[in-house]
Amino acid sequence: MNLDPRFKSDDRANVSQADPLQFQLPAWVPSQGIGLVLLAAGVVCAPFLLWWDEAIAHFFAGYRDAAWVGVFRTLTIMGNSAFWYTPAVLGFGLSLWIAKNSPQAAVNWEWRRRARSILFVIASMMASGTIVNVLKIAFGRHRPRYLFNDGVSGFEPFLLDLRSAGFPSGHTQSITAAMVALGFLWPRARFLFWGLAVVVASSRFIITVHYTADVIAGAAVAISVAWAMKGYFERNGIALAWNK
Repeated sequence: MNLDPRFKSDDRANVSQADPLQFQLPAWVPSQGIGLVLLAAGVVCAPFLLWWDEAIAHFFAGYRDAAWVGVFRTLTIMGNSAFWYTPAVLGFGLSLWIAKNSPQAAVNWEWRRRARSILFVIASMMASGTIVNVLKIAFGRHRPRYLFNDGVSGFEPFLLDLRSAGFPSGHTQSITAAMVALGFLWPRARFLFWGLAVVVASSRFIITVHYTADVIAGAAVAISVAWAMKGYFERNGIALAWNK
């Protein structure tokens, strides 16, 4: 017999009726929107995976030495995560320095807010990059070079070699996460950012280091994570936009 006066007889019933497997996403996650993004990506990816990817890879391989492909080979460097992490980290540190050295409270607060918005960009890239690397290992899809050199294509699950695994595309994830996040910081320039993401992402299958489906999947992960991160930061009272 429990003599604790705080104990109510119906507490045990409530516990027993609880579903231990029940899971609910945090309120700040735009689950419906992200669900639509991932569903659309899956629908679009399917025909590329089943029928079109290898044909597209062979098509662009035929133009490997063309001058215009060389342009995309240069642009693809912008998909390297270090290309965006470096200015983001520097911008974060500079914003905090300006805030610390400003005697005006309003200016101090504004630059601290900007530092947090830059942290949002970094978090979006890091989180989506981690997810993409896990998926790369899980799916283990061979890159186009194995098709050209050895006639090998398809998936080898749990392939512990990120340089050999291509699905989803890491460069696509990096540029997309960075550009989508920057689009939230500077809404007026969002179409410029998004356009750059499309061009750099497209370079990955044009220079035949990835299949088209790899690029689509990488972009979908990046968009979903950046969108979720936006909800998290704004839920915690951090306004991301530097201008309206």
